[in-house]
Amino acid sequence: MKPEDKIKVHILGSCSGTEPYEGRHHTSVALETEKGLYWLDAGECCSYTAYLMGLDLLKTKGIFISHCHMDHMGGLGKLLWDIRKLTVVESRKLLADNLPVYVPYEESYQAVMQLLAHTEDDFKCPYTHEGRGVQDGILYAGGDDEDGITVEAVHNHHLKHEEGTPWRSFSFRIRMLGKTIFYSGDTEREDLEHTVPDDCDLLMIETGHHQIEQICNCLKAYGKKPKQLLFIHHGVKILNNPNWAEEEVKRQWGTGGMISHDRMTLTV
Repeated sequence: MKPEDKIKVHILGSCSGTEPYEGRHHTSVALETEKGLYWLDAGECCSYTAYLMGLDLLKTKGIFISHCHMDHMGGLGKLLWDIRKLTVVESRKLLADNLPVYVPYEESYQAVMQLLAHTEDDFKCPYTHEGRGVQDGILYAGGDDEDGITVEAVHNHHLKHEEGTPWRSFSFRIRMLGKTIFYSGDTEREDLEHTVPDDCDLLMIETGHHQIEQICNCLKAYGKKPKQLLFIHHGVKILNNPNWAEEEVKRQWGTGGMISHDRMTLTV
C-alpha cells in the first residue's frame, strides 16, 4: 500500500458530555488522507487540538455532525473561525471553494454562522460555506480527487423520534480508499444490528451510554466483524479508570479492540 492510500484517524476529543474533564475534550474525530480532511463531530477545542497535532485545517472538505448536543458541536464555530484565520495569517487558500457543514438541525448551523458574522471583518471568507441537513442516505460523494469518499447517514434512536418528523440523530458509514469506517455517534444498542456493516475496517462506537461488555456482546450476537474496534465518547466509568478499560477491551474483543484518548492517531 502506498502512503497516499492510507487513512489517518485522529481522535481530537474522546469524552462524552460530562463536566470538564482533565486531559479530555468532547467528541471529535478527523479522517485525513493526502487529499483531504473530513470531520466527524466537532466537540470543544477540536480545531485547537488538531492544529497542535500538525493537521492542516485548510485541507478540510466536509464537516459532519451526528446530532446537535453540545458535546458534539460545541467547537464548530471555533473550527470554522480557525479555518478562516489560517487563510489570513498563512496567506493560503482552503483546498475547496465551498465548505459543506452537515447538521441535523439546520437552525443550529445558522445560529453558529450568525455568531461568526459578528467577529473580525464580519467573517468574510475567500470561499463559501453551505449548511446542509442530514437525512438517511448518501450525504457526500467525492470524485477521484477526494479519494472516492462517500459519507452515508443512517438514523439511530439516541434522540426521541415521533412518526412523521425528521430524524435528529445519525450514525455515519464512510467509504474511502477502498476501506469502510463506521462512526456510531450517540446510539442505542438495538440500532447496532441495522446500522453497523457486517464487515468494516474500523468501527468507532461510543461508551458514554453503554458498557464495553454490552457492546461487545451485541456485536458478536449480530455477527459484526470489524477489523478494528475503537471505543470513543467515554462515560465516567472509563474516564475514571482507563487502565481497567484497556484490559477489559482486550478481554472482551482481543487485540483488535482499543480505547481512544485525546490526540491518538491510528491508521486504516
